[in-house]
Amino acid sequence: MYSKDDMILWSMIGAMVVDVGRLEVLAFSPESLFKIFRKSSQLGINVFKENYKDVLEIIDELKDGVEKEKIKNLFGDFKTLRDLKSGVEKEKNLMEINGIKMSTYFCSDYPQKLRECKIPPFVLYYKGKPLENNLLIDSISIVGTRNPEDDKINQFTEEIVKNLKEKVELKYNISGLALGCDTIGHKITMKYGVRNIAILGQGLATEIYPKENQSLSKEILENEGTLLSELPPSLNVRGIYLLGRNRLQAYLTEELLVLEAGNKGGTITTIKTAFSEKRKVYIRNIKKNQTMFTLKNISKLTFISCYSDMEIIKILTGKPATLFTFQFS
Repeated sequence: MYSKDDMILWSMIGAMVVDVGRLEVLAFSPESLFKIFRKSSQLGINVFKENYKDVLEIIDELKDGVEKEKIKNLFGDFKTLRDLKSGVEKEKNLMEINGIKMSTYFCSDYPQKLRECKIPPFVLYYKGKPLENNLLIDSISIVGTRNPEDDKINQFTEEIVKNLKEKVELKYNISGLALGCDTIGHKITMKYGVRNIAILGQGLATEIYPKENQSLSKEILENEGTLLSELPPSLNVRGIYLLGRNRLQAYLTEELLVLEAGNKGGTITTIKTAFSEKRKVYIRNIKKNQTMFTLKNISKLTFISCYSDMEIIKILTGKPATLFTFQFS
């Protein structure tokens, strides 16, 4: 019902940004856009081609407020929609030039994990190997601060990855190509033959951010990995896009390993998303991570210091191995 061109258009609308004072925010609520997309798909209505009156009936199901009015104005502004539609060809040309492929919400290779989440991407743009859905169940997402302070972080990560590879046949590491903990995770997992998915906060036809990891991005592709983004290929990196990228790390993985983090930053966004999606979250037991106790809605945390902690928890609970336990208050 929605063509691939239509899905690119949805991804373009979802990535629209406006300035609010000194901040950049998404022009439209991702939750509201997805509700309209899902409802129109169920009804067989293409909002880009149907009568505006029919589209309004779908929009009217949203809660009254500023967001609803903004979306009404968007779909009533035919010039803006025409301009957006004209940009679809540009994105398709960039895909062809840069070897970028795509998987839409309706494609058979689109991860079921994403369909089941709160705000699935309309499109996954990627370079390298397509995602193998049957392997995502054996995945981990290694994340953390861009500026880790503990000098034993590499040793700890290598011990965990080595054991996960040997004992549970870890297939994927899913991270964000950021400096610091992300980079450590990418490099060590590749060392042990684990494929990497790097989720970026930019379009895949733009220069890799951060520039220090351009060579790492090539290494990921050379080792049967994947560069992934929900953003149209032409879009440059933005802070708001990096925050959106963080949620996808938690959506795609089974387990999240936090090497080091404070009480601010993108890692916290990833952790909170992981909680909401009932993922297993593992937090390394160092003093820097004790700020995790202040996270909202968490009343119990268990930190780990080594891989054997997993096995102890499994024996005590009789449940599948987890490095971290939590409960909602």
